[in-house]
Amino acid sequence: MDNSGVLSDALHRFAELPFPVEVELGNLTLSIGEVFDLSEGMVLATDHPDGAPFMLRAGGAELASVEVVVVRDTLSVRVRDMLQKAKPGTVANGTN
Repeated sequence: MDNSGVLSDALHRFAELPFPVEVELGNLTLSIGEVFDLSEGMVLATDHPDGAPFMLRAGGAELASVEVVVVRDTLSVRVRDMLQKAKPGTVANGTN
């Protein structure tokens, strides 16, 4: 029995629902003392190499590499490379 049409219809009904995505800017480790000593204006260096793309994630899954850009005085990201793209009507194993 082929349920791909039903799955596709269900996915399309939810296509406009908001889904949180996040951009990972890098990681750093601070001691508890350093956390208590944080103050405005401090610069915290991450492990992210200069010029390297950032990772765009949705639901914890890596979706794309992105670069930071400024658009009308707003910090934004531009998609450089898609790592995976969900397609309506495709189930988890990649078949219809």
